[in-house]
Amino acid sequence: MKKITKVLALALSAALLLPAFAGCSNDDASNSGTEDGEKEKLVIATNAEFPPFEFVVEKDKGIVGEYDGIDIVLMKEIADKLDMELEVSNMMFDSIIGAVSSGKADLAVAGMTVDEERLESLDFTDTYWSAVQTILVSKDNTDITNVESLSGKTVGVVTGYTGDTALSEIEAEKNITLKRYTKGVDAVQELVNGKIDAAVIDSPTAESFIKENPEIKGVTDDEFFATEEYAIGVKKGNTELLEKVNAALKEIKEAGRIEEIAAEVDARLQ
Repeated sequence: MKKITKVLALALSAALLLPAFAGCSNDDASNSGTEDGEKEKLVIATNAEFPPFEFVVEKDKGIVGEYDGIDIVLMKEIADKLDMELEVSNMMFDSIIGAVSSGKADLAVAGMTVDEERLESLDFTDTYWSAVQTILVSKDNTDITNVESLSGKTVGVVTGYTGDTALSEIEAEKNITLKRYTKGVDAVQELVNGKIDAAVIDSPTAESFIKENPEIKGVTDDEFFATEEYAIGVKKGNTELLEKVNAALKEIKEAGRIEEIAAEVDARLQ
């Protein structure tokens, strides 16, 4: 009788310990970042209103879900090289830096120009694209030929973009009325409808809008607008991820894929 009781006691003790061991196993799996062999996610914060770099297409017909564009293709190839699954988090442009800084996203990828202010909040990879600002006006407009001629005009800019930042510095001095939008397409639509005199946006996106709207044209001012370099933003101090992304980006650039990606996206936009 004593032997049976002892065996039952040991069996009961083992049964009670099983959940504890199972719990340890689950914790270890969750800490590894993967379950059942699933790839770790690479989350990018973007503003999908910036063709040809990022834009929305029909559901599940994009490169990742409903998203397409140079940045999306580039990041998909980087994620593949890192053996990670790319996830796109679409948000307002001025929310992107905060999302990466707070850890809600891993990378800021939105045709983002590297400047001193952004370098205070994020670290950046090597650059992958160069651009300048373009002033969009009606095709028959002969008055606006540079930034100086925007004096007394109403100009559309996208909040947080370079055009907004640059023109805000001279808005009062040059008597420019800035009208801010969350989407470049909204500024262009108001320009087409005659609600504003001009819109200022990055050159690749401006070219895309001109193709879609033959009634507008682009004007450049190289003396005022400096050439900008696009790069990928990483949380301050995350050197491990920065180095991994830079290594993958280097391979892609050396293979000439940036130009190929741009041509492929342009063809899809036709």
